[in-house]
Amino acid sequence: MSLLLYLAWAVTQLESVLALEIQSQATQVQYQSEFERAEALLAQCEDQLRTLLIHELDSSQDFDALGSEGCRLKLMSRTQMVHQQKHPIKNTLLIELEVGQGIRLRSALRYQIASQHLSRINWQPIYE
Repeated sequence: MSLLLYLAWAVTQLESVLALEIQSQATQVQYQSEFERAEALLAQCEDQLRTLLIHELDSSQDFDALGSEGCRLKLMSRTQMVHQQKHPIKNTLLIELEVGQGIRLRSALRYQIASQHLSRINWQPIYE
């Protein structure tokens, strides 16, 4: 009888481990999907920002109004950079871009006004 109870307890434990594994996999798939959506939104926002900067750059422009649905932009600084080979000074904008709802990504971007080149300096997931 005790062997039968032990086997019943072992089956119950295996069922709960299996249920936790299934739940863990479902959560992982959900977060992977949210992360991929946030990455796609980040790329889309960068493209929109690039287009707006190239076609409509105005020094008085409000960067908070540039973003579309889900894009949050902030002008970090306007800097003067000297090229290593003593070329003329180039104006550069440093912009912070944040996207996403559940999983959020933050990216720092550099826009070189003279060459109209937007590049990502770095990006990071934001955890709360």
